[in-house]
Amino acid sequence: MTDHLSWYDEIREAGRVHWDEETRSWYVTRFDDVWELLVDDRLGARSAKAHSERMTPAQRELCAPVLDSVSKWPVFTDAPRHTTLHRLILPCFAPAETERVTGVARSCLKSAEPADWGSDDVVEAVIQPACVAALAAFLGISPADVTRVTEWSARLITFAGQTAYDHEVVTRASVALREFGDFVMRTCAAGNSVLSSSMRRSLREGVLDRSEVVAVYGQLVTGFLQPTISALAMAIETLAGDGAMKAAFEDAPDTFISESIRLASPFHFAPRRTLRDMQFAGRLIPAGQRVVLLLVAANRDPRRFPDPLRFRMDRGTPPHVSFARGRYACLGAGLTRHLMRAVLTALAEQPAGLAPPATVEWHVGRGMRMPLRLTRTKA
Repeated sequence: MTDHLSWYDEIREAGRVHWDEETRSWYVTRFDDVWELLVDDRLGARSAKAHSERMTPAQRELCAPVLDSVSKWPVFTDAPRHTTLHRLILPCFAPAETERVTGVARSCLKSAEPADWGSDDVVEAVIQPACVAALAAFLGISPADVTRVTEWSARLITFAGQTAYDHEVVTRASVALREFGDFVMRTCAAGNSVLSSSMRRSLREGVLDRSEVVAVYGQLVTGFLQPTISALAMAIETLAGDGAMKAAFEDAPDTFISESIRLASPFHFAPRRTLRDMQFAGRLIPAGQRVVLLLVAANRDPRRFPDPLRFRMDRGTPPHVSFARGRYACLGAGLTRHLMRAVLTALAEQPAGLAPPATVEWHVGRGMRMPLRLTRTKA
């Protein structure tokens, strides 16, 4: 399977739930079902690797440290630990900190040269550096460190996305985890942001241990930079491709940003596991099985979003599931929207940033959508 989005759409139209033998997972795809199951107490967040039973004992031993670390990411943690993590992380997204972080991005955008705004790839020349600066400010690190931080995170995500044991992937993830962990401890000791100071205090008071703090940083790195850039790339492609869209953004920025995020759906699914036997759509799903809530398929469901592949301002801001929902909703959703508005406002003020039209070349994997490049359409 290489065309993941088409397959997700296909199984959505075939029925409400689909069993996939390769990943040994149940896939739920329709908006109303995904919306309800995101807050269903029959499902837990922690989802064991579906192929772990096919590993040898030696392979499971090698995977154990990385698997343990990824399983401690807040999005994969169940109550009561999830409640503790939520309480510690939520204040890091307070309005004052959101404004500080967004201000760093604005400063980066203001320093961009006219030639950068007119670059063949404005995402790479201007937008990504601004998002990197914002991420660095939020984490309490130098922008120069973001490249290796995201590389460590990418290795962990690659490990988490495997459906079969791969010794090279496991080895690279293990090294990344060790190096990333040491870096996070130094970052927390420095305390250069609300987040790093909060994590340092949690370590000192024994509320969190090292592995949990590293897991918090791992999720925030993965959940902030690339998804924000993906949503912005979708928005910029729309702005640059239709002159009327600039006025549409200026008139209703919240609607424009919401539709961009819905169409991009950077993270494709939310993995869950059944906590007990569960009847759903006429099927019995036994306890302990993996259930994949397909966010991207739900956001493309024509039952909820007519003409779902088109960017439509007349939708208003109906709820979508790009940021999930309920206790596992993305804590940084507000920061992402705030940052997107700042970036798109700066772009709209730069004529060179919107003309000529631009097309995004996407990499669409099983679990994520990422822009490879934004290419100007030559006159």
